[in-house]
Amino acid sequence: MATAVAAPENDEQRTDYTAAFYRLMEGFKYVPGGRILAALGVDTQVTAQNCYVIPSPEDSREGIMASLKSWVEIQARGGGVGMNISSLRPRNAPVKGVNGTSSGPISWAQLFAYATKEIIQQGGSRRGAAMIMMDISHPDIREFIHAKETPGVLEGANLSICIDDGFMEAVKYGHTYDLRWGKGTQYATVNARELWEEICTAAWASGEPGIYFMERANNEANSGYFETLEKFSTCDKRTLSSGEIHHG
Repeated sequence: MATAVAAPENDEQRTDYTAAFYRLMEGFKYVPGGRILAALGVDTQVTAQNCYVIPSPEDSREGIMASLKSWVEIQARGGGVGMNISSLRPRNAPVKGVNGTSSGPISWAQLFAYATKEIIQQGGSRRGAAMIMMDISHPDIREFIHAKETPGVLEGANLSICIDDGFMEAVKYGHTYDLRWGKGTQYATVNARELWEEICTAAWASGEPGIYFMERANNEANSGYFETLEKFSTCDKRTLSSGEIHHG
C-alpha cells in the first residue's frame, strides 16, 4: 500500500514517500480509510475514493441512461455516488417528441436506486452507496419528501433536499415560496412553513429526507476559492462537462 501511495511521485521522492507512509501505518499513527485499504496495492480496478458526485442528468432518455451508466461504473469500482435529479422535468410535463407526458424525476430515480440496492456490489464486496438530491424549488418536491413513506420506493439510496437561503427566509417570516422548473417557469406557490413542516414530519416518520443547505455549503467549503458546489443542476463559477466527475 505504501508503494502504491508513493507511485505518483517523481523518482527522487518515491522511495522516501514509500518509507514515510509505511512508518506511519506500521506504528498505527495513521490508518487509511476503508476504500484506500481495499484499493491501493492490489491488482484490481477499484477506486480509492469513497464518494463521487456526477452532474445532473440531461433531461432526456439518452441523458438519463448516460448518467445511469456512470452511476453503475462508479459503484461497481467501489465508489459511492450522488446526484441531483432536479434537471428532470416534473411529473405530467409534456414530452413533445412522443406526444406524451413525463413520469417525473422520482420515477426515473427508481432506476438508480434499484441498481444500487439490487444489482451493484461495490468493488465486488458490498452493496452500493448512493445519495439522490432534489432542489426545494422543484415542482415535484412534495412527492420527493414523502417518497420513502411508501415501501419499495427509492430504498437503495439516501435522499436529501437542497435548501436555499431564500426558502429558509420564507419559513422564518411566514412567506410563500415559488416552485419552478426549466427557464424559471412557475408551477405553484406554496406556504413555506407548511412545506417545512412536511419535511420535518417525513423525516420523523421514515428517517428521510435529509437536508443540505447549498449556500452554507458553498460559503464554508474548503474548495470555495476555486469552484462552486453544484446548485440547481448547474455551477455558478464553473460549468461541469457531461463526462466530468467530482470527488466528494
